[in-house]
Amino acid sequence: MTQNRRTVVDPRQAERRRSLIFKIGAAGVLIAVAAGIAVWAVNSNSEDSSTGASATPTVVTEDGFIRVSAAPKGTEPKAVVSLVEDFQCPACQAFETRHGATLQELAKNPNVAVDYKPIIFLDRGGQTEFSANTSNASMCVAEATGKTGDMSVWLKFHNLLFANQQQEGGPGPSDDQLRKFAEEAGATGVSQCIKDDQFGDWLSDQSSSTMQDSGFQGTPWVRLNGETIDAMNMSTQQLTDAVNGAAK
Repeated sequence: MTQNRRTVVDPRQAERRRSLIFKIGAAGVLIAVAAGIAVWAVNSNSEDSSTGASATPTVVTEDGFIRVSAAPKGTEPKAVVSLVEDFQCPACQAFETRHGATLQELAKNPNVAVDYKPIIFLDRGGQTEFSANTSNASMCVAEATGKTGDMSVWLKFHNLLFANQQQEGGPGPSDDQLRKFAEEAGATGVSQCIKDDQFGDWLSDQSSSTMQDSGFQGTPWVRLNGETIDAMNMSTQQLTDAVNGAAK
């Protein structure tokens, strides 16, 4: 008669098997976590690489303006409206409310360019960084989205800053608010640029140079083909006629 033999399990071998299975599982989890971190890092770096590493923007004119124009690349429009402004400046907001849409319409003429230069003017000796932060964020958006010469996203961001302008002398929008405005305008990859104040030194130099110009009296400073015009006291029709006249 055949008897059933009982299998004797060595408890030490069973424990070793359990330990091996646990180690394999733990290693798998660590590999997955490491892979996830690597993917996040690559995506994060990629997301924030659209402004490059240079502290000098590449999308501005020789004299540091952001140009909005339908003129063919490499050509010089007959009429150039130059606008120096500060995103903290209430008078600049009033100017944009009065003439912003008119300037955008005029810029559709290939013979016209509207050049914008945000400067650091009203930060009151370093007591606030409102102007500095918004000007840098503006340049981040321009650099990230305007390499082809199309500044439509930058213009949306510009308009959002004035539409949501905070009180003069206050802290201004936070980095997170600036990032959200940028995303709303259609720009990505600017978070690190905003956080690091990537173009801050360049903007400080540009601002100082502008404010030392003998023609500078404050913001907004509006010129047509280099000549200062009293655009704040012009009607929409008067401004349109002046620019179209210069564009002929």
